[in-house]
Amino acid sequence: MNAKEFADTAELRHRIRRLLAVFRSISIHMQGQPDAQESAQHLAGRVSAIGRAAIAPIAGGMDLECLVLDELLAHGMRRETVVEGPAVRLNAKAAELMSLVVHELATNAIKFGALSQPQSRLSVLWWFIDAAAPRLHFEWAENGVRMAAPGRYSQGFGSQVVKRLVASELHGDGELLFLEEGVLCRIEFPSDEALLKNE
Repeated sequence: MNAKEFADTAELRHRIRRLLAVFRSISIHMQGQPDAQESAQHLAGRVSAIGRAAIAPIAGGMDLECLVLDELLAHGMRRETVVEGPAVRLNAKAAELMSLVVHELATNAIKFGALSQPQSRLSVLWWFIDAAAPRLHFEWAENGVRMAAPGRYSQGFGSQVVKRLVASELHGDGELLFLEEGVLCRIEFPSDEALLKNE
């Protein structure tokens, strides 16, 4: 085995361990949920979202715009939805995590938010923040949503992914706010932690 093959094998093993850790977090969160059928659907959706990123070649990374659009199209994206940002290719770790983030946001939007109500709007934007250590800022913003008791959604698995996994896996910051007009999610992480290359 040459040096490149050894490095690829080591990366693959690390990737598998990381995926297993994410699946463990998902299973722990889902323990004790009363509706078995709904739990199974949630689990299938989360595994599919991570799987789409996990099958991407390690060396090639995943395009962030494609990642967002694929997930939105799977959940019934509307014509007025805005998806916009510079060309970004995420490394394997970031792609897997962001796939799960976008899946959780889209699932919530189709059940309660901007993908379920005709008067609402959704914008998914990202941009780089110029600094000594560049960071990628990702924002999911819903407007015009009629949400009943928005605070009751704040402790779900999506919140854990945004607040805890973004910090632990990407050394970034995330907030997920359930407002009366819809969900606002902001995520920021260092470019060198998550990007394969910046085109």
